[in-house]
Amino acid sequence: MMKTETKLEVEIIPYREEFKAMIGIINAEWIDKYFEVTARDQKAFDDPKGEILDKGGCIYYAKYGTEIIGSFALEKMTDTQFALTRMGVMAGYQGKRIGQFLMDKALEKSKELQLESVILYTNHELISALNLYYKNGFKIVPLDYVPAKRATIKMELKF
Repeated sequence: MMKTETKLEVEIIPYREEFKAMIGIINAEWIDKYFEVTARDQKAFDDPKGEILDKGGCIYYAKYGTEIIGSFALEKMTDTQFALTRMGVMAGYQGKRIGQFLMDKALEKSKELQLESVILYTNHELISALNLYYKNGFKIVPLDYVPAKRATIKMELKF
């Protein structure tokens, strides 16, 4: 008999103050695993409203039942270009398409904002993340700026 995996009922919700700490918890988990949390990361984790929302960006969470299990932010670079940042899924929930659900919402929001492009910075060691980005149409572009030492690749998706 073949075992079938139950699809998680995940809801993608906008930022809520009650979940403020989760963007830091989710992202520190993967950053600490591979790299180290920077002062810039910590500033965004401590004050996501001031560092992202108040500057014109947005934050979304993946919610499973009562748990927040993933997140992403779109940080405003210019009126027509945002950066996809703070994207992560809690370790126990990886491999269940939650990253794709988050990406779908990020792209939907980008189109709603009428952006010309979305950029992101990542690392060549993060194979699952790279696969997700490639699958969704992101292309490698020259690395002109390094927001953190861990950023070895810059990618862009043009609309």
